[in-house]
Amino acid sequence: MNKKRKQLSIAAFVALLFALVCIGPMLGRHKSQEGLKGGAMDRKAQRAKQPAAQRVPSLAQPSASSDESEQIRAGAIDEVRQARLHPSAGNLKNLVGLINTNKDTAVLSEALNTLGVLAQRGIDSEQTGKLLAQKALDKNFPSRGEALLVASILEKNKVLPVVSAFIQGGGAGAQNGAMLGWAARALGMIATPQSVPVIEKLISQTRDPDVLGASFAALGKAGTPEAFSLLKQQSQTSDGQVQAYSAAALSESKDPQTRQWIARSIQEGTLGKQAVSMLAMMPSAPDIFAKVLAEGGLSSAKQLDLLHQIAPGIQAGPHREKLALALAPLVYSGNAKVQAEAITLIGHSGGKQVADIIKPFLSSKNPEVRKDAFFSYMKYANADNYEYLFDFLDDQNPETRRMAIFMIGKFYGASDRDALEQAAQSEDAFIRDKADQYLSSLN
Repeated sequence: MNKKRKQLSIAAFVALLFALVCIGPMLGRHKSQEGLKGGAMDRKAQRAKQPAAQRVPSLAQPSASSDESEQIRAGAIDEVRQARLHPSAGNLKNLVGLINTNKDTAVLSEALNTLGVLAQRGIDSEQTGKLLAQKALDKNFPSRGEALLVASILEKNKVLPVVSAFIQGGGAGAQNGAMLGWAARALGMIATPQSVPVIEKLISQTRDPDVLGASFAALGKAGTPEAFSLLKQQSQTSDGQVQAYSAAALSESKDPQTRQWIARSIQEGTLGKQAVSMLAMMPSAPDIFAKVLAEGGLSSAKQLDLLHQIAPGIQAGPHREKLALALAPLVYSGNAKVQAEAITLIGHSGGKQVADIIKPFLSSKNPEVRKDAFFSYMKYANADNYEYLFDFLDDQNPETRRMAIFMIGKFYGASDRDALEQAAQSEDAFIRDKADQYLSSLN
């Protein structure tokens, strides 16, 4: 059993490492808040699926794709796998030799990942940490970013000086910008209180939204008052994307005062549309937006703006039903347009509690509210409750009454004969035709 647990732990480490090697910044959590796929093994799998003639070598790889170079690569990767499957002094020596001499980034990715796996098993972990730190600082090493990332997973705070040096060497230019990106991802793996000054240093070096997004996520994970203070400062920027990333990271705080600060910022309009939309995708969204509405004081125009900004979170967010319930107060707004918009929007989320909120508005005296309630509630129609649809066959809106007779066609039975005979006398030709069709099927 212990052996099985150990194997599962190793497998989890490999999965985490591969998922994080090539991820972008958090958003996604929104770009929410970090679907994360990628890594050295994923890239290898993608290359394996491509015909050899379509493979494009990286800058660090030979430009030729001859059978000979492919055989050399395959042999090197096989060595790496042997070291992973059968760790021994000889195989480990060969693995280190590959890292010291090979320039093929595909081979290096495999080798670095394998070193990390073996270190997690307790095999030569101290020497591995030193080697990875050395390679991360070596500007001539083609995979120094990956070396830094693996080191950060293994060493945590011990590798912070290396990350600082990494940041110091970053700056203008695509290659240096990429190095800052690796530093941000490494800090996301560390994310300790001690890492906060290093993250602050990184933020001062760049305005790249992707690098900042990963840095803000690391601050959110670090969770110290200093980290949240930095995030609040960043959320005041006029850059919509940067503001969105910082607000999303802030929302990870469990501190009620921090969440109240976010809610107040939304009310006061200091957080822009992009930030509000991203917040709607976060796990804390139901709590935050419930606080926004609980405070009151939003004009009808601001309520409508809020509904439009939150729409992506209700339509596709992972917590859409809870968010819809948090917006329920807007369904009872005194403004008919806000009511109609709220009913339509929360209807997207699904769920019995949402249906119960919408149902009373099926009898609204306001035609627009009634129409929106009908189309939002329609998805909940079933063989047990469809009779309400007959009430809409005389609706003044032709779209509503025709959809009602169409939906009745999914559920009607012999007990509906009288109602269908009445519908067959409708002034609407579409209603008459459908009712006659249903009656014919009953006969």
